[in-house]
Amino acid sequence: MMAVPHNTVREIVAKDLLFVGHANLDGFDHTAVAKPGIDRLVQEARQNGWTVVYWVSREYPDWYTADRRPDYAIVSEGQEHQIRVAAQRVVFAGGGFMFCLARNAQMTLHSMLKHTAGPRIHFVFPAQAIWRGPVDARPYPAPMVLLTTWFARCANDARAYDEVVVPFLDRMIMQFPVAGYPADPPTPPLNELLKGWNVVVRFGDRFERIYRRGDSNQTLLIEFQGV
Repeated sequence: MMAVPHNTVREIVAKDLLFVGHANLDGFDHTAVAKPGIDRLVQEARQNGWTVVYWVSREYPDWYTADRRPDYAIVSEGQEHQIRVAAQRVVFAGGGFMFCLARNAQMTLHSMLKHTAGPRIHFVFPAQAIWRGPVDARPYPAPMVLLTTWFARCANDARAYDEVVVPFLDRMIMQFPVAGYPADPPTPPLNELLKGWNVVVRFGDRFERIYRRGDSNQTLLIEFQGV
């Protein structure tokens, strides 16, 4: 695929926006555990007119999705970016859940809060199309596992919220940028931009928790699908 550096893309405007990152065999997901879910998601995006963005890597070029014609193919080794994003709904797929995908989510949220946000931002995380490290913490090259596996090991939804979602949101919001990369993140800190916002988490239609209660009518909805 032909791809352009992330710092050459100024803006992405869409109704529904799908990001796919680190879907490559020569990266950490070397068994392509997330490929079936990602392929189904991209097919759904194509059928419904979503805008599709692939974060590709020059260091790990062995991309594994069946679809090779995204609306945007953008080079970003850690899914870092300062692209102005305007969308009603943003869907995040690929991985890794606690690192580069979290970095993309926080960079996208920062952009939307700073430049384009209305009273509601909607982020979707389809667990069958997201990979993260093994549940037993074995080091690489142990195969990655789907986010659905991390949810399934929890006794119930409340435990999954506490053990999977809260650590993710803590990192996404408070550790800006994730792992200190990039060294020159946009300003101000994400947590400062998010002051006053309500942050609501949902698992489909069956479970809801308020992660953070704000003092305004502005809401960030974090939805986990397929859990």
